[in-house]
Amino acid sequence: MHGVRAFRPVTPAEMAWQTDLGVGDPDYVELWWFDAALDNGWQVGIGLYRSRPYDGGRPAITVNLLRPGHEYLEAHAAFAPEEFEALPFGGRWGADNELVGEVSPAGDPVSFRLRLAVGGLRLRLDGAVVCSGVKFTTASPGFTHYRAETGTAVGWWPVAPRADVSGSVTVDGETVDVSGRVHAEKQLSSLPLAGASRRRSAQSVWTWGHFTCGEYTGVWTDSAASEQLGFRHFTPFMLYHGGEPVLSTFAFASYVERFRVEPATGLPRPEVVTLKAAEGDREFFARLTDGRVSDQFELNGEAGAYYCRQVGTIHAELYHWGRATRLTGEVVHEWGTQAGNFPFAAGGAPT
Repeated sequence: MHGVRAFRPVTPAEMAWQTDLGVGDPDYVELWWFDAALDNGWQVGIGLYRSRPYDGGRPAITVNLLRPGHEYLEAHAAFAPEEFEALPFGGRWGADNELVGEVSPAGDPVSFRLRLAVGGLRLRLDGAVVCSGVKFTTASPGFTHYRAETGTAVGWWPVAPRADVSGSVTVDGETVDVSGRVHAEKQLSSLPLAGASRRRSAQSVWTWGHFTCGEYTGVWTDSAASEQLGFRHFTPFMLYHGGEPVLSTFAFASYVERFRVEPATGLPRPEVVTLKAAEGDREFFARLTDGRVSDQFELNGEAGAYYCRQVGTIHAELYHWGRATRLTGEVVHEWGTQAGNFPFAAGGAPT
């Protein structure tokens, strides 16, 4: 990290591709991630990569589609480096895929246009930003970890915690008009997100997520670095009402209260997760339940390094001046752990 820990508006410096990082490193990762919660009940996860480790550091796109009553669908495409064009807020991958965003004169994200054709999936989404994004340091670009002398960097920026979208999704030739909400963020790391036991990594164990409860929007991570980076927790939490932040704090904790083994994969997943945040005379508490797994695997192919992503229900309470506002809504959240952190092998936990 450079700069002082603080909540500041995201700037074009965070939206831009950091092309001076990851040169020749097949393990470097840099991407835009979009989560779409559509009004017809569909959930879409979209990764737009400048560099993806699983593709040898090449540009790539992944699209995950979770539809009630249908099998989970994943589409993926990798591209040659010359097929990628970097844009100040977005990019182009081949001839049929682009993200084009616009910013205000002050540099805030305002809108975006997303056009994708990957496998049997085609997406056309136009978004208007409701909650403008945040960085977590006074520096620009606001890395969460940065060391120029070693070339190591980690960045996570919720550029648009909430945007209203409309458009269409085509699956195997059938087109459905859609509308809903999108969460958009930018990520990069020259360190592994996690992996072998006791190795240096960007994260050794973490939870991450975002939610909507009516007019409220929240986003968080509770991320621990590896032993070699001092087990330093990074714990930002932001809550918005409409487009205005009403709680932003590093006094935050996320905890998995109960695990279970997912029968389809034999891997552990959080069954109950709690969130707690405080700032001044405001306190926030939430419980995440009813998870539906949208992605789960052994992280980086390492035995005992787990990753799980879920869509579920959030029940929350916001306390202010002795009064409680109770909230219910939808949450997308993930949990991951480096090998050696989890206390039992896959398949050996109580259900």
